[in-house]
Amino acid sequence: MRFGRDETFWLVVNPGPESEEADIMFEASLRSLDLQFKGGLTMDDNPALFTDRKEAEIEAMGRMMALRAARAIANAGIGAKLQDVRYIEILDGDGKLLFKTELPELGHQNR
Repeated sequence: MRFGRDETFWLVVNPGPESEEADIMFEASLRSLDLQFKGGLTMDDNPALFTDRKEAEIEAMGRMMALRAARAIANAGIGAKLQDVRYIEILDGDGKLLFKTELPELGHQNR
């Protein structure tokens, strides 16, 4: 599939502490992606491009869920601080990996 400057795709980036889905998943083009990078988007935001909106939504929901899980761990008082939670895995009852993600550094905020 060929993408010109103005053909659109879906972009998903890592959430920040106050992010909502619209902050981390949005329609973009190569032209607008260039502006995103000029505006502060970096590879540390772990950008991912999708041609299928549903796949982008699943990715965005997974990233949001991972951040919420990290917050829950930090708030549970088990000695973990949110900035120390770096990686989340979700397994089913048989131990099969359903989702995994590396969490962004807390000091790095998204748009």
